[in-house]
Amino acid sequence: ARGPTGRRSAPIPAVAGIDISIEAGRTTALVGESGCGKSTTGRLLLGLEAPTGGRVEYRGQDLASMDANELRAFRRRAQIVFQDPFASLNPRMTVGVMLREVMSVHGIGSPGQRMR
Repeated sequence: ARGPTGRRSAPIPAVAGIDISIEAGRTTALVGESGCGKSTTGRLLLGLEAPTGGRVEYRGQDLASMDANELRAFRRRAQIVFQDPFASLNPRMTVGVMLREVMSVHGIGSPGQRMR
């Protein structure tokens, strides 16, 4: 990549040197200035993006080694709420419809329970 002066510039890591442990049943907030890597960290923690270095573990297992079923089960237990509601919410859907969709995708509750 070329920097503003036209010279080649070294890549800038989005996130580096993070070590986070989150206890079961706890809520953790990640706070920082715009562009510091909060959203990227969240995506890495959920396995939505793969790290270019290091690893993300859940109960001692590297997310990169999980198969689709294991990853789906992990994502049922973890969640992220992004700062920007437009990145998290679809303005064309009610919250109820969005929650029913999530429940359906993850097989939570019966179809009748999801309709309430």
